[in-house]
Amino acid sequence: MRPDGGSGLPYRLKQGQLSLQVKAIANAGHSEVVGVRAGELVVRLRVPALEGRANRELVSLLSRRLGVPRSTVILVSGRTSQHKLLRLPAGAAEALYGLCSSAD
Repeated sequence: MRPDGGSGLPYRLKQGQLSLQVKAIANAGHSEVVGVRAGELVVRLRVPALEGRANRELVSLLSRRLGVPRSTVILVSGRTSQHKLLRLPAGAAEALYGLCSSAD
């Protein structure tokens, strides 16, 4: 499968960058990538959704799992919502595909 819009994956390649749809569940027992559900990458976060802590934990977790600098994982929308849109470098596509595939 490819990130070309027809794959069922929660990300798309647009203008040299990846757009990733995420459902973030804050205040979980620990931080982990759960899997892909309803077109979103579901991520549990151990921290509460207070003062941006869950967003920072999400960026940190994804940057570690994808092997990219934290500064390249950008929260585009959804700062106060469980449903978020993130922008990632195109070079993370293979790692992201592996993360989405292995999480299910």
